[in-house]
Formats: sequence, structure tokens, C-alpha cells
Amino acid sequence: MPFEVTPLIPVIGTVAAALVAGGIARANLIASKETKVSEFRQAWINALRDDLAALLSNTRTLARAVEESRAPQSDEAEKFGIEKAKITAVRHGAAESYHRIRLRLNGNQPDHNELRRLLGVMMEAQQVYMTNKDGDVSDPIDAVEKAALYAEGVLKSEWNTVKFGERAYRDSVRATKYTLIGSFVVLAALVVGIPAYYYWSASTQAVAVTNQAPAVQPKTAPAAAPIVAPVPAATRK
Repeated sequence: MPFEVTPLIPVIGTVAAALVAGGIARANLIASKETKVSEFRQAWINALRDDLAALLSNTRTLARAVEESRAPQSDEAEKFGIEKAKITAVRHGAAESYHRIRLRLNGNQPDHNELRRLLGVMMEAQQVYMTNKDGDVSDPIDAVEKAALYAEGVLKSEWNTVKFGERAYRDSVRATKYTLIGSFVVLAALVVGIPAYYYWSASTQAVAVTNQAPAVQPKTAPAAAPIVAPVPAATRK
């Protein structure tokens, strides 16, 4: 009985549809989750940037205010004129921003730990300068610049994470891509391999049946009866 491929087409189509639908569903789930995570990370970056800007500017302003308060009376015209109430607000704002930043940073990331260290050095330099009347204002100012420069790299790194996706997301996308490729390869193998296998199997069975059939002997016609010549009447007795 010859093999027919037509009955297998619905089965192959069902398998293909299931594989493709599963891959698409997984990709959509990953993309949806990554979109939400990226939104949260972008909001976190914006808040971190605002807190860093507030802390760095307040620390620098406080250092300059202390420098101004220690200037000789002859330089009164060159003073910034920052009131004590403003200085108090700056000090409280710097402390609040500093602690918010510390809580936002991730202790499991080396660059976050380094930024936290530089901010701590900056705050310590500011405190030393405020308590030491003979201190140099360049110490807290330099600490501010170092922390600001390093903070730029941290923010850029976090932005690249939003741009290219989380590492787990990239791994999932790569795995989904390979899964879909593998599914199409398997599907192509099924489409080509199953008919080829059954065709080969049917051909092999046909050859085997032909080789096992007994040989048919040719039929011979029966031998003709001998012809007897009639005896003449004169010779009959």
C-alpha cells in the first residue's frame, strides 16, 4: 500500500503552531517584564541624579560659605552674602541627600560601593574643613569634583542597562531566539524526514516481498494424441 503524506500535514501543522505560539508567548512575557523593570530603573536613575546634584551643589556651597566667613573684613565687598539660615538649610539638605543616595545605591555592585566611598570622603573632608580653621577649602572642593566625575560614569552605566536591557533579559532573549531556531529546524526535519522515511520503508518492503515470492513455472501444452490412419475396407476380414 503506497504511503500518503497528506494525512500527516495537519499533525505537522499542529506541532509547528504549538512551537511557534509557545516561543512568541515566552518572548512577549519577557518583553513585558523588561519594559516594567526599565521604567522603574529609569525613575531610579532620575531620582539618583537629582539627589547627587543636590548633595554636590550643597557641599560646594557650604564649603564656599565657610571660606567666606573666614575671610578678612577687608574682603567684605567680595563675600557671597549667604545668610546663616540659608547655611543651615544647605547643611540639612546635604545630609538628607547624602543618606538618600546611600539608600539608593546597591551594595552588591562595585561601582556603587566606590561612589559611596567617594561621597563619604567628600563629607569627611567637608567636616574637617568646617572644624579646622586652618584648613584648605580646596580639600572639600576637590573631593566634590572627584565624586561628581565618578558619579557621571555610574549614571551612564545605569543608562546603558536601561538601553540594552538587563543581563537576565538579554540571556532570555538569546535563549528564546535559539529555541525558535531549534523549533524551525526540528519542524523542517519532520516535514522532510517523515515522508522520506516512510517512502524508503515502503520501497524496502516492496523489494523484500518481491525477493521472497516463489518462481512461477511456465505452463506447457498437453501432448497431442497420435494420429491413426484409417484401414481400407478391402483389407478388412
